[in-house]
Amino acid sequence: MSTTNASTTKTGTKLVLGLLALAMIVSVGLRWYHSSVEDETGVLQQQGMPAVRTGMGLSQEGRKLLVQEEQKELEALYGEAFQSIRPEERQRFFALAGKGTGATDLEISESSAIVQKALESLPEQKRTRLFDLVAKSVQLAQQKAASENKPEGK
Repeated sequence: MSTTNASTTKTGTKLVLGLLALAMIVSVGLRWYHSSVEDETGVLQQQGMPAVRTGMGLSQEGRKLLVQEEQKELEALYGEAFQSIRPEERQRFFALAGKGTGATDLEISESSAIVQKALESLPEQKRTRLFDLVAKSVQLAQQKAASENKPEGK
């Protein structure tokens, strides 16, 4: 029975971390949306949820491109944040996260609110580091996609 529990826990952890990256993009998007910089706000208003969904995919792909130490650090930061919320909220988040990019806009917004609450429990320095790692993962995924789309010889 402990083997089943360990396997379920490991699978759940991987699912959570992947989906947390998705939710982080939503949180970062909301953070940018509320910023006073007009250019960032304009882009988010124009792109909305499609931009969030794209960011989720980029974050998940880019996480794999982080160096091993950064992947572990990101997992630890997410783990710490999610320990602060109620078990019912974690369970609801996992249910929503299980839908991945197939989640509705409302479900993405709900999971984002849960992540936002979890992240608020982190000290500012750790929250900033987590945002930096997520941003780096997105940037790495964008760079990879750009390099794969370059025509040969250019």
